[in-house]
Amino acid sequence: MFLKRFIQPAGAVLAYCLATSLPYAAHAQDVGAQPPAPPAPAIPKPISGSLNLSMGSGRIVRLPHPVASIFAADPNVVEVRPASPTSLFMFGKGVGQTNVIATDGSGNTVAQYNVVVGPSSFASNRLAGQSKLSAPNSSVHAESEPGGMVVRGTVETPEQANQVMGQAKLISPSGTIANDLTVKEPIQVELKVRIAYMSRSVTRQLGIDWGSVGTSAFKLGKFALAGATGTAPASISGTVPGQLGVVFPGGTFEGIIDALASDNLAHIVAEPTLTTLSGTQANFLVGGQFPVPVAQSASSSTGGSVVTVQFESYGVQLSFTPTVFSDGRISLQVSPKLSQISTANSFVSTVGNSSLVIPALTVQGASTTVILGSGQGMAIAGLLQDSTNQTDNAVPGLGEVPVLGALFRGDSFQREQQELVITVTPYLVDPVSNTGLLASPDDGWTPPNDLQRILLLRNSGGPYKNAAMPGDAGFVVQ
Repeated sequence: MFLKRFIQPAGAVLAYCLATSLPYAAHAQDVGAQPPAPPAPAIPKPISGSLNLSMGSGRIVRLPHPVASIFAADPNVVEVRPASPTSLFMFGKGVGQTNVIATDGSGNTVAQYNVVVGPSSFASNRLAGQSKLSAPNSSVHAESEPGGMVVRGTVETPEQANQVMGQAKLISPSGTIANDLTVKEPIQVELKVRIAYMSRSVTRQLGIDWGSVGTSAFKLGKFALAGATGTAPASISGTVPGQLGVVFPGGTFEGIIDALASDNLAHIVAEPTLTTLSGTQANFLVGGQFPVPVAQSASSSTGGSVVTVQFESYGVQLSFTPTVFSDGRISLQVSPKLSQISTANSFVSTVGNSSLVIPALTVQGASTTVILGSGQGMAIAGLLQDSTNQTDNAVPGLGEVPVLGALFRGDSFQREQQELVITVTPYLVDPVSNTGLLASPDDGWTPPNDLQRILLLRNSGGPYKNAAMPGDAGFVVQ
């Protein structure tokens, strides 16, 4: 029993040894044969993604495999430099979007990124920090854009809004700011502007024209005397020289007195009134527009030029931006202007066979910034001009004789005086509940009937009073 159990394990061990020796024998027989070819390396799967950078900043990008070449579609947007065989450094150079591709030595794509470069956030972050000092209880943030910066948020008072916008103009790289601030306490400002303009022109012309000589001149023995003085010029710049000569035979001596007196007085008053919110620009125009032809180059195929029309405004114009401070003072950026069409300096342009007369403008205006209290007035511009011109034309020698020399002399005298004053007065105003308190030019006017118009020559009918509705007005739904 003991022997049987011993022999069975020995046989099993022998069988195992024989079985395991066979591969070695087969391997020994194939020593002279060629080894099999190694398998082809696997192509790494490329990775792709998106990167957002700010102009002037960069970041390191890790790659799964070593790369040999790096390509940037637009190097003006992003600059790429290898930091190591498996890492890249991308730097934002300009605002825009481009692609960056990295390949290995065999030309296989290892990584591909879509890179977006935005404006630098330095200006917006700095403005957000500065606004906490000037407007501590407000919420202000800025967004940098390619053309400037957009300021958004809510402030307590218009003075805080003015301070934040002033800081934004200093911080913004381009100086272009879009104001999207909201004021919790909006204040309305009414501005009254008075433009008073006076112009006076005095012209005096006097002279004797000896050029109207008859068939014969003044006889002095065998000689005859004839001549002509310088007549009074038609304008201050005109010159007509005097002359003196001798003619034959004797005769008469005739002359004509030239005299002109002209006075011109112009008085213009404009009083525009405009209301707007604090910190908001308002514009006002009462007048019109006249067309001005503008020549533009045509396409290369047609050649020549194309005339387009550009309209220019004239009349009473007012543009102002008020800012109300916490103490009630008002800062005004105001630009009033009064312009009129004038043909004195008109321009004549010839187009084809026709002539275009382009009129000029006479302008009185100003542009300034002042600080006033509500109801206070100030003269922001003034002009006083006094010019005198005198022209004398005379016969040489005879025109210089005292008293009698006036017979041989022409005189022209011209004086122009101009005076302009522009005053502004701001008011802090609130809307009224009683609309009857608001006056209008047609208050008290009604159309006349036939009897009033024909027999009584009246342009208005009976008395009319703009009565207001008593009590609170509202809507009644039935």
